[in-house]
Amino acid sequence: MTLRDRFDKLNTHYVKGLTNLNHQKNLEFYARDLVAHYAKYDKYSGMYNLFLCDISDSDQNELARLYIDYTDRELNECVHGNDFSIDNEYTCALLAMLKDNTLENRERFAEITRNNIINYYKKSLQKVIDTACEDYLMSMYNENDMYSYIDQSSGDVMTSKY
Repeated sequence: MTLRDRFDKLNTHYVKGLTNLNHQKNLEFYARDLVAHYAKYDKYSGMYNLFLCDISDSDQNELARLYIDYTDRELNECVHGNDFSIDNEYTCALLAMLKDNTLENRERFAEITRNNIINYYKKSLQKVIDTACEDYLMSMYNENDMYSYIDQSSGDVMTSKY
């Protein structure tokens, strides 16, 4: 009896590889999770802060992957980073790999591509993190029965209990 036969006897339907198709929510949830785990609260500004450079490479990779899905996988320029010259690192690594398909050349190409993508999306990814920091702060206020408002006389953001 095969594994498939055992599942057929269950007389149930199942879906293999079910994923959430809302890429924006996936990105927001991941960024909020990063903020919850790694952001630091600055008592002077009253804000949570987290910078892209302060999170691990694997977290940067996942954030970039989710952002690329969110932007409908538009990859045509980002692989070049911010260098669109004819002899940029990406093009040279690609040509080297095509000429001599060794493990070393493939690894170099992968590393350059990854670094270029992170560099290209750096500002956008930081903006996602900053928004998640603001959302996290508001969540903390709500959990503590507080709300924020803008003081009309000073223009400062104030917090108060309900």
